[in-house]
Amino acid sequence: MADVAARLRGARKEAGLSIEDLSARTKIKPSMLLAIEAGAFEQLPGEFFTRAFLRTYASELHVPVAEVMADYDSARGAMPVAVREPAQAPGENPVNVGRSGWRAWPVATAVVAGILVLFVVTRSAPVPDTELQPVATSGTSTPAAAPATEPTVASAPPESLTIAIHPTRRLWVRGNADGKRVLFRMLAAGEMVTIEARETMSFRVGDAGAFEYALNGVPGKPPGRDGEVREFTINRSNYRALAR
Repeated sequence: MADVAARLRGARKEAGLSIEDLSARTKIKPSMLLAIEAGAFEQLPGEFFTRAFLRTYASELHVPVAEVMADYDSARGAMPVAVREPAQAPGENPVNVGRSGWRAWPVATAVVAGILVLFVVTRSAPVPDTELQPVATSGTSTPAAAPATEPTVASAPPESLTIAIHPTRRLWVRGNADGKRVLFRMLAAGEMVTIEARETMSFRVGDAGAFEYALNGVPGKPPGRDGEVREFTINRSNYRALAR
């Protein structure tokens, strides 16, 4: 991990950029960039965001993204990890078991990933956009509150809004940015889509529980539960309410 951190830190310094400069360019919080450069990846908000941050960091500084990710995966594969199997023989080295090609995840990320349940996409009648809190098309349930210890959005209003969407399963999404339609299709599980807007974004999703995203580099609250169809709006006034 130290080699990955040192390579990115060196590239930033060679480019003559400060942490604040890089944060403005990538929309990643300065504290997250500092954690990356210190090799403190356990301070980042989960494996998905860690990998997204590394790709964005490397791409912005023209460091080969594939090489950075290969070094990161190699370093993670050599790290001791917690046991995910129910039974472990004495003296064995603990390993994580996951989808083919995955490396062992840190314990916190494995727990979060383990609670995701697959559902089919559910379509329902449209509902009006909401300002601060998405409203479900059926039932009265509301999203569970996120832990208070998760990262929060800075208090100053952003100059722009950037959302990185990473669905956990197959998901239909319609998205508008500043009144213009920019997304209208089915997204595959694990696919990443980034949308930017100056003032406002609006979305309709066919399975709210599968809509995982980061808003200006900060993980966002789910807009609803598994299988629910939701419509919601994100703007410069309400974006803080949607951050975990």
